[in-house]
Amino acid sequence: MNFRCVLATGLTVAIALPVTAKIREKDLLAQFAMAKSADRIRLAPAVGRLKNKAAVGALLAALDFKKGNPRESAAIVDALGLSQDPRAASDLAVGWDYLRTLAMAGDLPAPLVHLRGRILDALSRCGGEQATAILSEAVNDKDPRVVEEAVRGLGRLQVKDAVPALQLLATQGGSTARAAVEALAEIGDKRAISTLEQGLVNPDKFIEVAAAYALAKLDDKKALAQLESFLKADPGEEKVGILAAYYLAKLDRSSGLQHLEKQMKKKDSAFSVIAADSLGKSENPRAVLPLVEAMQSEDSLLRLSVARSLGLLGGTRALSALKKLRDDSNAGVRSAALMSLIALGEVD
Repeated sequence: MNFRCVLATGLTVAIALPVTAKIREKDLLAQFAMAKSADRIRLAPAVGRLKNKAAVGALLAALDFKKGNPRESAAIVDALGLSQDPRAASDLAVGWDYLRTLAMAGDLPAPLVHLRGRILDALSRCGGEQATAILSEAVNDKDPRVVEEAVRGLGRLQVKDAVPALQLLATQGGSTARAAVEALAEIGDKRAISTLEQGLVNPDKFIEVAAAYALAKLDDKKALAQLESFLKADPGEEKVGILAAYYLAKLDRSSGLQHLEKQMKKKDSAFSVIAADSLGKSENPRAVLPLVEAMQSEDSLLRLSVARSLGLLGGTRALSALKKLRDDSNAGVRSAALMSLIALGEVD
């Protein structure tokens, strides 16, 4: 099954969601407290985005790592991450310790493995000494997926004490190495320059691109030029070009935004959905405009990805576009648009 089929299958859910409107905070919290599991999952992001004590309290009251549905727990944990509230760290730490104990006793089922990663992500968004300590310890976990989440979390928190460990991981290859390079980019510590320069000659093109991005963030003009050069990759290496464009968009370089927009416009392009996803993950407000223009595409999978990405970026223009997409002819696109609106606080 190719990635476009997976994307379509994974997102054609909850298509019967009602039309949305801005809801009062008091009513949202009441709905969440009384909701069944499926509704809690869809409402959790909106509660997390309230970012206040009452919202965090409601999320923590609904969280039960031992008896709760792992999918619901993961949604609540993600919402706590959205809250960015350090007060949630202690409860997240309890969940981490519980799952770590289970992992020591044997292999965990996939939903619990996923939940471990979501806890680390949320801790990195809530911050605090306890979060930093857990993430620092988790880079030694036996599960490489957990290590990768810990690495990204240390980068997000810009933990300078983690630089030596991240430098070591950056030389070990694979997706964890790329995550370590990205973390070093976020931390911005010049002690990492020698390791990043080694990355520029790595046989893995994705690590090479990531190293160029990290050095560009440290104001290395040559590395920035090298990052720009990846946009001219051969068609067979277009994923390399898209990754470079994503990093350039994060650096607010027009060349990156334009390259991703070009990929979205290519008819029947195998990379159009990846390009739209990359724009959404770039965290660049300027990415909203090309995504809005891509709403006119005949490709329902591209429109679906646009709906998801606009939900990540938010803003007035994104909300307006999502309200149009909730009336799309394709059920999956309508569902994605509604879920994005809910995540942005537009709930029935």
